[in-house]
Amino acid sequence: MTGAVSGWFETDRVCLGDLVRWRGALWEVSAFKGRQITLRPQSGGEAPVDTLWREVESAPDFAVLDAGGQAVARKRLPALGELLEGVTPAERKKALWWHEHMKELQTGLRPGCTTARPGYDPDTTTFKQRCQTKSAELAAAGFEFSARALDDRRRAWKDADENPLVLLYDGRKTRTPAPGGRTDKRVIALMHEVTARHARESGGRVNRVYEDVEALVHQRYRRELKDPREAERLLLPRSTFYTRMRELGLTEQLKKTTRRRARQDSKPPRPYTPQVALRPGQLVQIDTSPLKIKVIGDDGRAVSAELTAAIDVASRSCMALMIVPVVTGEGPPGRRIGGRATKAFDLVLLLAQCFAPLSMRPGWDTLTAARNSALPYGQLCAADARFAGAVAARPVIHPRTIVIDQGSPYLSDHFKMVCSFLGISIEYARKDTPTDKPLAEAFFHGFADTCAQYVKGWTGRSFEQRGYGVERQRLFSLNQVQAIAEEWVALDYQQQPHEGLRSPLYPGMVLSPNQMYDRLVASYGYRPRQLTAEDNRKLLVPAWVTVTDKGVQIENRTYRCPDGQLRDLEGLDSGLAHVNGRWEARYNPYYPDVAWLYDHRLAGRWIPLEFLYRHMLAALPWTHYHWQDAAEEHVLGGGSREDEVAITLAVKERHRRTRRGPTAQQAAEPRLPFRGVIRLETDDTTDSGAPATPLDPDTVSAAPSLPVPARDVDNGRYTLPTWAPTGSEDGPPPAGTAAPA
Repeated sequence: MTGAVSGWFETDRVCLGDLVRWRGALWEVSAFKGRQITLRPQSGGEAPVDTLWREVESAPDFAVLDAGGQAVARKRLPALGELLEGVTPAERKKALWWHEHMKELQTGLRPGCTTARPGYDPDTTTFKQRCQTKSAELAAAGFEFSARALDDRRRAWKDADENPLVLLYDGRKTRTPAPGGRTDKRVIALMHEVTARHARESGGRVNRVYEDVEALVHQRYRRELKDPREAERLLLPRSTFYTRMRELGLTEQLKKTTRRRARQDSKPPRPYTPQVALRPGQLVQIDTSPLKIKVIGDDGRAVSAELTAAIDVASRSCMALMIVPVVTGEGPPGRRIGGRATKAFDLVLLLAQCFAPLSMRPGWDTLTAARNSALPYGQLCAADARFAGAVAARPVIHPRTIVIDQGSPYLSDHFKMVCSFLGISIEYARKDTPTDKPLAEAFFHGFADTCAQYVKGWTGRSFEQRGYGVERQRLFSLNQVQAIAEEWVALDYQQQPHEGLRSPLYPGMVLSPNQMYDRLVASYGYRPRQLTAEDNRKLLVPAWVTVTDKGVQIENRTYRCPDGQLRDLEGLDSGLAHVNGRWEARYNPYYPDVAWLYDHRLAGRWIPLEFLYRHMLAALPWTHYHWQDAAEEHVLGGGSREDEVAITLAVKERHRRTRRGPTAQQAAEPRLPFRGVIRLETDDTTDSGAPATPLDPDTVSAAPSLPVPARDVDNGRYTLPTWAPTGSEDGPPPAGTAAPA
């Protein structure tokens, strides 16, 4: 029938072909015309009836029937006002405007009109003709829509039950063109290849890339260029080439600095494949990054520092962190004095932290305590007696596999030997591929955003953002910044919800690292491993020495045994051919006043050694690096490296020379040099298997707590607590005073 329109009638109750009950008879809806409806009887003895729709709908026995003759419930569609709730006035106006046009296409009548406009009468036009008329009408108003595009929009509008909101979005504008347009994909690949090739070279312009791409086309596609059609595809005009380079973003890439271009080139192709771990410690990422905070060095001057962190992949927990000074040194190349950065032994101390709970320091906020956190404190105390003391809310996770880069400290034999001793396997990240350690990189960014930038001495992310007079501020010492970072980890990082941590049982819940550790340790358990004093000695820096009547020489320092245990080894060959008969000794660079000699003939026998001139430095906390600097100065002054007395005096003189006039408060506080994050207990003074004595936090003397967020650190009203010596020269109570386990 001409003018018949398929789909819902404007009342949304009947469609063409529906079976209805009216006035006690069955009828079939055969046509619509304006407000009238044509019904054809099913009995066959009556003629079709044309009547007003409201007369049919208002009948008491009216009902729409299904194929079985059962009444169909009325489909209730939301009112137009309900659909347009919550939209802006401009969007509401646009939606209603399109809604009127779609109604006119569907029924031939605009809402509120009883007469069809010319070109839209359903009796004289088809639906295709109405679409063409509407297309011409919109084109005259400045909207280019083909008849087919209007039909597609009408279908989407009907599929959404005539919801006008679907008409607000033009599907044509959301189509993303293919990268490079119609340019041959082979040429696009060559553009990316040549741009990546220039990533680490000096910057140039796009014309150099054009010449290189053209040369590669002639080199790789010589046969294809014999075909004129292929030559037209592969050899682009210069203007088209420049346009494609700009559309692909390669022109902007060439304008960046060399460092940013190299960083972009180091990224692997997307999508990135994240590392997956199902249990704590299964996979750990370790990386080192500049701290971007100026601190006070051992010489009283402002120095830079490096931050090294170990991040557990399964729980995103920060297992350990360490801050080490970075000093360029002075003097000619190859003879620089005072040069310092992260060493292999610093990484060993980082691993040692992973085996011991983080002890709370006086003045820390009570929320940093493990008993007040989401950690399974009761289960941990039952499994490890060390948790019964005052420990911070940082879990103890034993690393099993670590992912490291190929920096020189990570490639040292000492670090590899310690990893083998602790049962840790090593995986090396690819060179210039930061996505192999994304969690560690993200940790550094988070630390800078939420902690470091609020600390006095923050230098900004680059030299362009560095403030004026950073070195002249009242800076913190290295030990103080270490305490700030550790408190931030226990109070902020470990208890902050992480978007990458979700429980499989509750996928909508975002968990913190401590909460994720609580769920993982319930499945895999926790087994404490407390390193004994003998184990800690094996973590120290090795030195192969010869035993003489004068003692042993370690880094040009003479060590002797006070009780004469070396006498039976004097002049003897160890029998180890791979080290030319020398004996194994171990020493701590941060506490070089003592060392240990290992007698492999008697398993487990360690002979304690003392520096010959230890008494001259008894009241002075010194390190191996102080000794090196003093030795270099002594040699440059014409002295000898074997003159231990002179070098010892130079160490004392160096400390005197670097002192500066302290304030009234600083005069009463000792300035302690950086001597490592923790001190590895190597003396058998206590039973390593005995539980630690519980520490009641209420008995700790009151001190100002470090507020969090860390932005309060530099408000000018807060002073970090200082450490007062208690008959020891070791400085502040380290993070793991007991043997790390």
